[in-house]
Amino acid sequence: MGTRWWIPPIWLLACAIVQGSLIPALGVRQGRPDFVLQSVVIWAVTNGAREALGWALVGGVCLDAVSGAPPGTATLALVLVAFLSSAGDVSQLGNVPWLPMATVFLATVVHGAILMVILTSQGMPNGEWIGTMQWVVLPEAVANALTMPVTYWALRRIASIDRPRIRLQFGRQ
Repeated sequence: MGTRWWIPPIWLLACAIVQGSLIPALGVRQGRPDFVLQSVVIWAVTNGAREALGWALVGGVCLDAVSGAPPGTATLALVLVAFLSSAGDVSQLGNVPWLPMATVFLATVVHGAILMVILTSQGMPNGEWIGTMQWVVLPEAVANALTMPVTYWALRRIASIDRPRIRLQFGRQ
């Protein structure tokens, strides 16, 4: 990872605790934002697969620690999403204002589908794929797209404090 080694684990653990404990305690039932997923996708798009895969591994372990899913489920899903999110060259798209939100929205849908495949392969019964996508994954994707600017701003601050020579941005400026 290009940042100091201790920054991603602290950030991702804080995100996992907020989304695994604080948000459910506030009574949010549908459309919970996934701050770890947002962080991994934003880092993947802005800094590439090499750094994002490390973030995904650490973030997945943090999520696995606070979730009730079988161990490794979140880690595997996040690593796959980080790899897929970093596949394109965003600098070729120019300065597109909606690109970060669209990327996080699409990554959330892909993440939800990957999680459903993993959980089904581990024997978790869920025959309602369409219902799950409609009532769980899509509201989460909308929440992620709407809360993404806050996460993006925080990651820009981390990048500017830690590595002032590298600019965290989508597209060209």
